[in-house]
Amino acid sequence: MDTLKVDMSKTKKIAKKSDVQQRLVGAKVGPSCRDYGSGRPEAGDASRSTVSLRFHELSLRHSDVQLLQGPHALNERLLSFYYTYLQSRRYKMKPELHFLSPASSQSLRHLELRERRRLVRDLQLASKQFVFVPLSEESHWSLLLVARPDRRFYYFDSEDNRHLIVAQLLYETLRGVLAADEYHFTVGRCLQLAKGQGHESGVHLMCMTDTLADYVSRCGYATSTLLISIQEVRGMRASQLQLIRTLGGIFPPSSGVVKSLSP
Repeated sequence: MDTLKVDMSKTKKIAKKSDVQQRLVGAKVGPSCRDYGSGRPEAGDASRSTVSLRFHELSLRHSDVQLLQGPHALNERLLSFYYTYLQSRRYKMKPELHFLSPASSQSLRHLELRERRRLVRDLQLASKQFVFVPLSEESHWSLLLVARPDRRFYYFDSEDNRHLIVAQLLYETLRGVLAADEYHFTVGRCLQLAKGQGHESGVHLMCMTDTLADYVSRCGYATSTLLISIQEVRGMRASQLQLIRTLGGIFPPSSGVVKSLSP
């Protein structure tokens, strides 16, 4: 009887240990499955999650590079990467320009007033002449530009002002925390997405940010009438891939030529 009790005790310990191990394994596998929207890992997942480039605090993955290579919508990481590059490299000597990260833009929209003021203070936004604010809602991207010399908020949208209400709400939110109560809201002209090209809104945002940043850095004021060209939009993906490569990025093994966009 004593031997049977010992054996039963050992069996319970082994079962308990096995259960713990299974939970630990599940904890490790879980995030990987959720990352790719599947209940179980698929072939090629390891390659997709491999880091292509580490830039400041950002890590671009092979899956991000693949979004650039094909006719796919750009994600927050790619937009964050480009805005970080503009801030830290191209316009490093232009402290009056600030390129707000998509994450910070979202925070400004949803934080309570006290936290919002703290974020504005930490980023020193009140001292910036031009603040580029990327807007994202339902997989669509648009741009809100705060221009102090103009005393205006400019809004640019490549899909028939799809984010107009979102932009106006953020305008009302930022006026107080940026001491911009008398600033006006202006809808700018913007090259419109072609039919079936909704996935290109992130590319349009990059191009519009490029064009406006160059303009305000040279002129010292903004405008609502700048238009990007379709050639700029078609070349932006290749330009981003070249930038990633120049910064030391490693591409997925199956990297190929960027697919051309239909007119």
